[in-house]
Amino acid sequence: MSDSSSAHVTSTQPTRPAGRNLFTLVCTNNPFYVISAVLFLLGLRISFGGQVAVVQIWSLFGGLTAYTLLLACTAALLVRFGNVWDDVRTVLLLIVLLFLATSVTFDQVLFQDWVHGFTCYLGGLLLAVAVSECLLRGIRLRLPAFFRLPYYLALALFFLYPLTLSALIDSPRGEALQWGLYLFSAAAGLVTLTLLPAVRRGPLYVAANGSPWSWPFYPWVLFGLLGLAVPVRAFLLCWSMHGIVSDERTRMVFQPYFLAPFGLAVAVLLLELGIVSGRRSVLRLALIIPVAMVGLTLFGYDAEFLQGFRLIYAERLGGDPLKLTLLASAGFYIYAGIRRVPLATEALSAALVVVAFVWHKTPITRTLAAPEAAPLLAAALLQLVLGLWRRDGLRCLIGTAGLAVGVTLALPGGDHATPSHWLIALHLGVLGLLVLGVAFGGRFGLWLRAAGVTVLSVAALMATFVSIPPAWGVPMWLGDVYPPLMALSVAAFCLLLRDWHCITAPMVAAVAWVAAVAWQGYDALLTVVPGLNHIALSLAAFAVAIIVSLGKAGKLTRWLEPVSRSLPDLARFRVAVENVTLPSHSPEEGSISTGP
Repeated sequence: MSDSSSAHVTSTQPTRPAGRNLFTLVCTNNPFYVISAVLFLLGLRISFGGQVAVVQIWSLFGGLTAYTLLLACTAALLVRFGNVWDDVRTVLLLIVLLFLATSVTFDQVLFQDWVHGFTCYLGGLLLAVAVSECLLRGIRLRLPAFFRLPYYLALALFFLYPLTLSALIDSPRGEALQWGLYLFSAAAGLVTLTLLPAVRRGPLYVAANGSPWSWPFYPWVLFGLLGLAVPVRAFLLCWSMHGIVSDERTRMVFQPYFLAPFGLAVAVLLLELGIVSGRRSVLRLALIIPVAMVGLTLFGYDAEFLQGFRLIYAERLGGDPLKLTLLASAGFYIYAGIRRVPLATEALSAALVVVAFVWHKTPITRTLAAPEAAPLLAAALLQLVLGLWRRDGLRCLIGTAGLAVGVTLALPGGDHATPSHWLIALHLGVLGLLVLGVAFGGRFGLWLRAAGVTVLSVAALMATFVSIPPAWGVPMWLGDVYPPLMALSVAAFCLLLRDWHCITAPMVAAVAWVAAVAWQGYDALLTVVPGLNHIALSLAAFAVAIIVSLGKAGKLTRWLEPVSRSLPDLARFRVAVENVTLPSHSPEEGSISTGP
């Protein structure tokens, strides 16, 4: 009865119109504040964007100030009388966007009239600080000191940094101005790092903030907005202060690698955020950002003019942006490894390997030079030590291979490796396999030893039958003594460890070498004794005859009996021989059987 009645009620409920859903969606998200701000800024741009006359400058500044104050008063009223925190969040972000828009609006004014530009920048900063403080107090929103100080430092950077470059505008192609434009990203990175004390205090630091917003959305959305504005501000600084002539703005000094210092600072901040929050996705993002910053350094090679600052950069700092960003990334991964972040040591090893290939790279080419031994050795030792410490066989194998290559490159002439260098690398790598096989033991160690023994035995076999070309730089005498020496050394290694499974390969190599040497001696003797083939066949037939005689006498069976007890095949052979009966030559002697 209850089921039918509930079904009846459900069927008689009116369907909500689609327009009602759209109305609810619009009211919940309320995009009209954003639409209003965009239209107002567009109107100001159309009306006073030229900033030619003083009236236009102050009208534009006054319009921005008035609309900012309007938004601030609206936010305060919404909280005090409506408690509409969703809309207040949008309004507060719009206010910060207006602060940033004001900071980038008067670059041209600073270039044309320093007094008016200085006044606009300083007035804009004072307005941003005053409005922010009044809003925080008016809506009783708590922003702790370790968040508030970085916020005001970021605003000061946006407003005041152009003033530090104003004295250099007269020489737009000068080195000082180019360095000033580049260092904006580094300054933004330093400001970003001032958030570390707040990050380490965790979510409880902003738990009771006077709003329904929780960590990390509050206050990290605010700083995310400021972080997104940094690349835009860096580009606009170069646009207005370096590309002064409109037809030359395509030749600005700005390049993507300008953002590398700021990106690395963000990576440090995200790393700490991930550690505090325990979120692996944030940690992975922090580890990926340095890779993206290295990618940014690969741009800016095409235009001849753009090479100017890159060459200055390399001359002053001792390396081009790619090399220095890689070194900074390696330092970041070392820090992450100390903080025990997963995959940090793998990323550090990869960074060191890339550093090895760009160590001698010139700042104006994309080509890679011969790898440097030191970074490769550092990466290999790191993986090898970690592998032995954690008993990780894969790490040990990677570290051993890298160590072999690094040692080979460190040899004289290793920067221009020849086949002889790679032969050395091969033998060092196999030696590492054998050492790891002894160190690990068990099935894994047995496989490592078997692989090393097999490779060395195959190398001995190849050296026995294939002569090494003189162009490889290997002495002739070494090619002669290598096969027996290697086969005996490997066999001794197997006997020492009692690896009966592995001893077959070196014994085959030793027998093959003896056979090869005997054949060479026989071939040389054949030129002196032409009938040697017949003599050899005669001796072989004589040996067969002796074996047959021994078999008839029963000696052969008695000699093979100890071996036949341990080998099933020989045991079957012994039984077969015992059952063979040969006829006698005289009747009185009876039959002669081959007994034991």
